[in-house]
Amino acid sequence: METKRFCFSGNIQGHQKDFIVKAPVENGGVYTNKYCPQDLLTGGVSFIKAVNGEVISEFIADCQKQVIAMSTAGVNETRLDTHIAGLMAVVMDHLARCGRLIFGDLLIYMDCFSLLLEADDFSDEEIREIYPSVTRTIVELYPDYIFNTSDLSPFKGSHFDFVLFNVSHK
Repeated sequence: METKRFCFSGNIQGHQKDFIVKAPVENGGVYTNKYCPQDLLTGGVSFIKAVNGEVISEFIADCQKQVIAMSTAGVNETRLDTHIAGLMAVVMDHLARCGRLIFGDLLIYMDCFSLLLEADDFSDEEIREIYPSVTRTIVELYPDYIFNTSDLSPFKGSHFDFVLFNVSHK
């Protein structure tokens, strides 16, 4: 496995900004789950080690969409608010196109969001706090449109919803 650098550029808060994202790559796929709590991938089964990721071209597209959307955020927003605006634009676009959001796809968007935060010099500790909190907020905003990855049942009230609740309230 190698670590690859990806560069995403945009006019963020009135200034040209480059985000250099470093992520492990293997067999044409990017491992994206550096900041994703393991319990969200495994459902709380502690003896399983899970990974999350996507093919390189989709990873690049997902990150670039967030950076493009970040460029439309207000210049007076905080850096975090600008990142959240980029994430939310991608989530809302997905919902508009597909009419639903599978939890696994949400985690991929959150992974990209987190790696972009890292590229913008947020600390590991900050990102690990932000990840479950923002994920929980998105689930609360769109409870009727988020579905479980395994069987497409409603996410709200499911086992993974309870796992997310517990992870986001640590």
